[in-house]
Amino acid sequence: MKNIKIVGIALALAVLVVAAFWWVYSPKSQNTEPLFSIRVSDSSAPNNFELAKKLTGRDILAEEKVLLTPITIQGAGGGTVTMQALLANNIDVAGGSISIWVNAVSKGAKVKLLLPGSVTEEPDHSGLLVLDGSHIFTIKDLVGKKIAVNVLGAEADFIIRAFLKQNGLTVNQVELVVVPAENQEQVLRSRQVDAIAWTTSGGTQFERTLEHGSVRRIPGTSSFETRGNLNLLTTGEGFLEKFIREHPDAVLRYLRAVDGARHIVWEEYQKNPDRVRKVYAEISGAKGGNPAVANYYRGTRWSPQNQFITDRDIQFWIDKFTEDGLLKPAQIKPSDIYTNTFNPQYKK
Repeated sequence: MKNIKIVGIALALAVLVVAAFWWVYSPKSQNTEPLFSIRVSDSSAPNNFELAKKLTGRDILAEEKVLLTPITIQGAGGGTVTMQALLANNIDVAGGSISIWVNAVSKGAKVKLLLPGSVTEEPDHSGLLVLDGSHIFTIKDLVGKKIAVNVLGAEADFIIRAFLKQNGLTVNQVELVVVPAENQEQVLRSRQVDAIAWTTSGGTQFERTLEHGSVRRIPGTSSFETRGNLNLLTTGEGFLEKFIREHPDAVLRYLRAVDGARHIVWEEYQKNPDRVRKVYAEISGAKGGNPAVANYYRGTRWSPQNQFITDRDIQFWIDKFTEDGLLKPAQIKPSDIYTNTFNPQYKK
C-alpha cells in the first residue's frame, strides 16, 4: 500500500512537471507580453498595417504586441490638427510635415520626431494646379489670387510662403483658403478658387484631378522644387517626450511595426502595383472610403533609401523660419527636433 502511494505521488509530480514544461514551451506561452494600446488619429484611408496584413497575411501589430486605438479628432485632415491633438494628450503618436515639428519645438513643445515618412515628389506629381483657361502661368501671376490649401500652419502654407519669397513676393499678396483635400478639385472647377495646392507634395487627389483633365501645373510650386530639387523628407512620426521616457519599449515596438509594414507594402508595390491598388480599394471600401481613389495610389511615398531622418531634412525649415523671423538665429538645431535612436534600423 505504501509503495502504491509513492508511485501515485511520483506520477502526480511527473504530470505536474510535464504540464509546466508544456506551458513554458508551448506556442501559447511564447511572447506573453501584454498588448500595449497606442492612441492614433482615426482615418478612413487604408494604412500600411492593413495593407500588409491583406497582402501577406501577417498581422505586424499583433507580432509586436501593439494595439491601435483610433481616436476621432474634430477637424482632422491636416498635420496641424494632429499636432494639436498630440500636444493636448488626446493621441499618443502623430504624423505630419517636418515644418509642423520644427514650428512646434520652436514654440517650446516637448515633442520628438522619431521616424521618417514620405519624401518630396518629382515635380510632375506635385505642386499647384490651375484650370487650363487660367491666366496664371508663373508664380508671379498668383498675386491677388485665391489658393486652396488643406490646412494653415502646415506644409502647403509654409511651402507657398517659401516659393513666393523666392520670387520676390509675400504671402500677404495671395489669399490662402482652407478647403478639405477631397473638395479642392470641385472648388477649382467651380472657380471658387484660382489654384489648388493640397499639401504641395502631390498624392491621390492630385493624380485624380490631373487625370480628369483641363488643368495644368504651375512650375516651381512643388515641395521638391522649393527645396532646391532635392529629395528631402516631407513628413515624419513622433511622440511627446514624456511618453517616450515613460514607455520606451512601447515606442520601439510601435516603430518596428510601422517600419515592418511599410517595407512590406513598398516591396509588394514594386512587384505588382495593380495587386496593391486592388487591395487598397478593398480596404478603402470596407472602411467607408472611396475605392476609386485606389486607381491613383502610387505606393507608400517612402523607400528604403530614406530610412533615417537627417540634419538637412530639418535644417531647410530652420533656415526658412529664421529668414522669416519666426526663429532667432541658432535658436534651435536639428537634434532638438529629431533622433534616430528609436529607428528599428538604427545601430549604435
